[in-house]
Amino acid sequence: MLVVQEVVARGLQSGLEALSPRERDVFVVHDIDLYCEMEGGFQDHIPNVPEKFDWLLDILDRIGDRHSHRIIKALCAKPRAPFEQADALCKEYDERRDFRWKCLERYLSGQGIQLDIEQASYRAGQ
Repeated sequence: MLVVQEVVARGLQSGLEALSPRERDVFVVHDIDLYCEMEGGFQDHIPNVPEKFDWLLDILDRIGDRHSHRIIKALCAKPRAPFEQADALCKEYDERRDFRWKCLERYLSGQGIQLDIEQASYRAGQ
């Protein structure tokens, strides 16, 4: 079982390289969601951590969230997009949070991995 908060704590302490590939999936999805929640967007974050967004694109593709994948790909392709355009894309990405986590849960379950999301930030509003 992967416990989101434990994975996040380990990722923050030791970095992406210390996490297994599936832990990295959970960490990156959570980290970008949390950044978006705290900052109201993440377009300014893309140039600072391109490896996270590369991993995010990969995991979004693997879990079948094609719409979020297209949004992130568009943001990565236009790092200097006008604020209004980038902000709208970030908001659209954020609105898909529940769907993204359901896709991630289903993907991990298909690999025999259960995900404990009770304390995950995306559940905070529920």
